[in-house]
Amino acid sequence: MTFSRRSRSTSRAASESEAFESLFEALFEQHWERLCRVLYSILGDWDEAEDLAMETFVQLHRRPPADRERLGGWLYRVASNQALNALRARRRRQRYEEEAGHLALEHHPPEDPAAVVEQDQERRRARLALGMIKPRSAQMLILRHSDMSYAEIAGAVGVSPASVGSLLRRAEAEFEHAFSRATE
Repeated sequence: MTFSRRSRSTSRAASESEAFESLFEALFEQHWERLCRVLYSILGDWDEAEDLAMETFVQLHRRPPADRERLGGWLYRVASNQALNALRARRRRQRYEEEAGHLALEHHPPEDPAAVVEQDQERRRARLALGMIKPRSAQMLILRHSDMSYAEIAGAVGVSPASVGSLLRRAEAEFEHAFSRATE
C-alpha cells in the first residue's frame, strides 16, 4: 500500500511538473517579445531589456507564484520592477562616477588651458570606459582610487576581503581594455 501511494504521489508530481513546463513554454512564446519591448521602453537598451526579460522568466521557472491564473500580469510586474531597479542602479553608478571625477579635480587642479581640455577629454573617456565595464568593477575601481582599503571595498561591494585584490586586477584590465576602445 505504501508503494502505491508513493507511486501515485510521484506520478502526480511528474504530471504537475509536465503541466507547468507546458504552461511555461506557452507563456514564454506568448509574452517574450512584448515583455522585451516593454522593458526596452523603460531602459532604452535592447540587450539589457532581453537580459531582464530572461531573468524574469528564470525567476518564474524557479519560484512560480501560487496564483497561476494571472501569470502574465506577474511577469510584467516583476519585469518592470527589475527595470526600475536597473534604472536606479544606473543613476547611482553615474553619481559615483561623477563624484570620483570631482574628487580628482579637487586634488589636482590643472594650471593651463591646454591641460584643462586634455584632462576633460581624458575624464570623458574614463567615464565612457567606466560605463562600458561591469558595474561592480567600476565601483571597485572608483572606491580604490578614492583611497579606500581592501576591507572597506569588500564591505561596500559585498565580497570577501581576500578576493578584493584579484577582483581589482580584473577590473583594471577590463577598464584598460574599455578605455582603449573609448572614443568621444
